[in-house]
Amino acid sequence: MVKSIIHVNPVTGKDSDTGDTVPFKTLTKALSIATAGTTIHLAAGTYNAARVEVFPLVIPKMVMVLGNEPTKGKDIVISGSGNYVSPTFNRQNITIRLDSKAQLRGVTVTNPGKLGTALWIESTSPIIANNTFTRCGREGIFVTGTAKPMILDNVLIANASSGIFLVRNAKGEVRGNVCQKTGYGIAISDSAAPLIADNKILGNRAGIVLMRQVQPVLRRNLIENNTHGGLVVNGRARPDLGNSQDPAGNILRNNGKADLQNSTSVSLVSVGNQLNPSRIEGAVELRSSQVPVRQTGPFQFSDLAGHWASQFIGELVIRGLVSGFGDGTFKPEANLTLSTVCSNYCQNI
Repeated sequence: MVKSIIHVNPVTGKDSDTGDTVPFKTLTKALSIATAGTTIHLAAGTYNAARVEVFPLVIPKMVMVLGNEPTKGKDIVISGSGNYVSPTFNRQNITIRLDSKAQLRGVTVTNPGKLGTALWIESTSPIIANNTFTRCGREGIFVTGTAKPMILDNVLIANASSGIFLVRNAKGEVRGNVCQKTGYGIAISDSAAPLIADNKILGNRAGIVLMRQVQPVLRRNLIENNTHGGLVVNGRARPDLGNSQDPAGNILRNNGKADLQNSTSVSLVSVGNQLNPSRIEGAVELRSSQVPVRQTGPFQFSDLAGHWASQFIGELVIRGLVSGFGDGTFKPEANLTLSTVCSNYCQNI
């Protein structure tokens, strides 16, 4: 596979240029010629119909669209909408669709159209990391079919309906995201069974809402200050909230009506979650863990919240390859010294 780089600049670029040393003007042009292994670098600016972008944009298989990951796409804005006929949901109004193994990193995406969705993922396995999804007419990210995406360290804020919505038989991983100031932070329906881990679900109408016969695994999420409810379980949903050998480590607090609301006919089992029994509605059995609750992701190190490398550092910690400092920080911007390397090595051999 030949790897290549295409540059795009919506202000100074020209679609008649080559895209390698001299940038294209539109992402549409870059995507039309990109092949597997291509990275498309986006310069700061707005990518919209006024600048001749054609929506929906489709990121082909094994192509990466790359903006600025450390800033989660600040000043690199993709805004627009177009019709897409979904095999599982009929006609939709979307901004971007990703094929399998495609990647979207470091951009801001908004779909202000009526019932608009920023990112549509259907029966594919892309990576979506360090982006911002905001001001969408419906949700930031919609996952359907048999999709298995990796949705990592994104910010989803001020979307009309949901931050992330997973339906049908979707799986995959939703890790390290911030879902804030929307209807449902994360909604899961049908038979979806994703891993939902290390996310912050804050200030929404409801934090995480489960419907029908979903079976998600919830680990180490902070679900806080959602006005109507924290975790809402409906239908025949069966969330995994931990077991004696794998405590869940979720934190549910200060949510409006209840921190955990179980409206199903079956009692839920909760192990290793920070949960006030007086803030529970419905049948929930609180059991003790036989192993320590593992604090990872945004809660282990106080200075990693929102950092572009938090997911990567978290995975290294899980594997025992690095550790933090005694004051509860990781100091990701500090210079790496020989003594630090030796200290980490000695702690982890």
